[in-house]
Amino acid sequence: MEVLFDMLNVRKGRLLTCLSLSLIIGALVIGSANAGLFDMFKGKKKDAAPQMQSLLVFPFDQDSSIKMPSAFGEDLASSLRTMLVGNRAYTVYIYHEKLAPIRRAKDDNAIKPTDATSPFAEDAAKSLKLAQLLASDYYMVGSVDDCQVDAKTKVAQMTLRADLYDAKSGKLIKTFLITGRTPDSVKASGDDELRSLAAGDAVAKLKLELMTADSDSEEKPAAPVAKPK
Repeated sequence: MEVLFDMLNVRKGRLLTCLSLSLIIGALVIGSANAGLFDMFKGKKKDAAPQMQSLLVFPFDQDSSIKMPSAFGEDLASSLRTMLVGNRAYTVYIYHEKLAPIRRAKDDNAIKPTDATSPFAEDAAKSLKLAQLLASDYYMVGSVDDCQVDAKTKVAQMTLRADLYDAKSGKLIKTFLITGRTPDSVKASGDDELRSLAAGDAVAKLKLELMTADSDSEEKPAAPVAKPK
């Protein structure tokens, strides 16, 4: 009988040992699985959506030799902002001297009243300072280089120049030269209407090139660094 009890105790001890090992192995497997699952969620959190950058658009400068309404440059900037609403790259703002940071800067004599008004494309230092006062990431200045209206054919053509800058460094990123014209399918009579249609076409093309340029800068891989010989 004692021998039988000893055999049973040995088997019982072996069974407990096997159970303990099974529990340990199971805990290790579950822990590994949980760690892998945590890494998966952790990896997903890293793939966050890119943060949108602020883009300040100044009213387009107008050449006095081109006959246009005085607020035409502001209308162009406003049209560009409207077309960029909903894009995933920029939060777009229109510059105005009545914005609170600009008013405070004038009250504190940090800038002169003339420094807060157009023209903006001609003075790089002025537009950079205003963009930095407004804490913008990027800013754009532009001008109406040419506008022609053919009274006989009822066709208008407008050329816009726009410069995109990094507001932190003041570095010029890209210059856009855009020409818009009245669509052939549209029949307009007055010069103002023809001019507005040409401006709309030019701004639509500018918006497309701006977004294409932003996409290219994100997708373009970094240039390989040459190894010293």
